[in-house]
Amino acid sequence: MGKLMFPFLCLLSFTSIAFALDCTQIPPSEIFDSNTVNIPKKDGSLQTLPGNFNCVYNISTPTPTSSHGLYAIVTITNGLQGVNDYILVTKITGSQRKIVSAGNKVETYKVIPGSQLSVQVITKSVVMNSQFAISVQYHSAVIGPSVQMKTGSEMNFLDVKTINQGPFTSLTYVSKEHIVLTLATEALDISILDNCYFIDGTFDNQRKIYEVDDFFYNDDDGFTTISHHLTVVSFQESLIQIVLNPVSEVKQFSNFYSMPIVKTVSSFETVFNEAIQLVNFDSVGIVMDGFHIITKPCNAKVVAGPPNNSSKTILDLSTNPSKAQTFNAKDLTVITNGCFFHFTARAFN
Repeated sequence: MGKLMFPFLCLLSFTSIAFALDCTQIPPSEIFDSNTVNIPKKDGSLQTLPGNFNCVYNISTPTPTSSHGLYAIVTITNGLQGVNDYILVTKITGSQRKIVSAGNKVETYKVIPGSQLSVQVITKSVVMNSQFAISVQYHSAVIGPSVQMKTGSEMNFLDVKTINQGPFTSLTYVSKEHIVLTLATEALDISILDNCYFIDGTFDNQRKIYEVDDFFYNDDDGFTTISHHLTVVSFQESLIQIVLNPVSEVKQFSNFYSMPIVKTVSSFETVFNEAIQLVNFDSVGIVMDGFHIITKPCNAKVVAGPPNNSSKTILDLSTNPSKAQTFNAKDLTVITNGCFFHFTARAFN
């Protein structure tokens, strides 16, 4: 009798672990403001994993109304021990991050209203006593307004921190065309930029979600929407600055950039068929100097506002200016159609 007891107890123990890890998802009844859901143990403690475990936990937030919704903060505690065990996180942007035993012990992710994040936990056949825990905190979100993009000689730019009104803020831009977003931010450590998201579309019609690192290394530091809406989501973001243009303003150029103008001098080089939008986010006034025309005659100009027919020319660079030029403006665009030259720019105030 004693010889039969040990295998029976082993089977009972394994069955108990397997039952605890049956891939149970968060029920809709648990998704509400100020609620915290712990997976898989309700007390939030680490769960030991059996061998050959493979489960995908889907963590979602409902589609919001026109004024209110929910977002979630997801915290993953990494107690993996096996070198072949891992956790695969598919973020709301669609990009993936693999967590291994030597990785961060705690990682945090955000789930904006109407989106989903998945956490796949995988162990191999050899039991290594790997552990994990997931904590999901739901919070109320006030959905921000929708605004029409400015047209004509008015440039559409945004310092994201200016819209912050609490832990969660959003703003949706509406256009008659596809929208091109370019990043106008000085060199940053993008590893810390997880407080700002851009939705191609609206909360109830999300075509794609972007984080800054999804396009930071692109040559143009931006992307073009599929829809005619672009929604900015800020979790008290303080660094990101962007410029928005209808696609018709951008597609005429081979190169298109947006740059912030600050009190320190920045140097620029132009190439053929290029537009550089300069924005003084902090004050009014832009000073251009240090003009060095390489190719002559120079077919280039500076316009007040974005690069379209409504923007007035404020400097003809074919005149080869030798003195500093001061413009009483927050934004302007340097356009070159057939000229290679250097210049500097800084904020006037």
